[in-house]
Amino acid sequence: MKKALPEKMFGETDQPRLTALRNWVLENEVTEIEMSERQFWNFAQLQPIAEKPWVTFMGRQLRVPNMPADAQKRLGIDDKAAPGAI
Repeated sequence: MKKALPEKMFGETDQPRLTALRNWVLENEVTEIEMSERQFWNFAQLQPIAEKPWVTFMGRQLRVPNMPADAQKRLGIDDKAAPGAI
């Protein structure tokens, strides 16, 4: 089940917790996680320093529909199932 991340989760940089996200994913049987661009960057800030932020969490694909398409492609989070995608 594809589900949008609640607005308050990862909305501010001082409140995010990976444990809360993990519990939310498991409790709601989430298969894809949709979040805003602000939520994505707050989430990315919690991750170990790497070349690129995670494109999945617990094997679930991350979707950030309001992020510019070029940025999504560079990060590898572009929706390949979207209409017109190859």
